[in-house]
Formats: sequence, structure tokens, C-alpha cells
Amino acid sequence: MGARGDDFALVLPGDPVTVTARGRLAVSGTVDAVAPDGSVLWVIEDGGQGRHMVHRTDPATVVRHEP
Repeated sequence: MGARGDDFALVLPGDPVTVTARGRLAVSGTVDAVAPDGSVLWVIEDGGQGRHMVHRTDPATVVRHEP
């Protein structure tokens, strides 16, 4: 398992991540972009399902996995 990052500035574009919300899988994919202030994270979803935006105030947990 990887490292949990409440501060999205700790993850980098290209990092594989899993995002859970309320204990359920919300999205699994690769970090596309992180706002310079670490407030917003964009994830390209696995399986070609598009992009998903996560704001640091969302009730979500981001876990970075080792590539």
C-alpha cells in the first residue's frame, strides 16, 4: 500500500492513486495535475473513464501507490 496524502502537494503528476470517499472507492487512476497550492488534484481514471477533480475540502482520502 502507499502513502496517504491529505495535502495534495505531496503527490506528483504520474503517481498512481486511489481516491475513496465515505469508505467507498471513488476513483482509481493516475495523477494528471496538482494545483500549485495543493488544493486541487486531477486524476485520469483507469479504463479511459475521463478525469476526476478532487478538492482538499472534499470528504475523500487519497492514497498514492508505488509504481
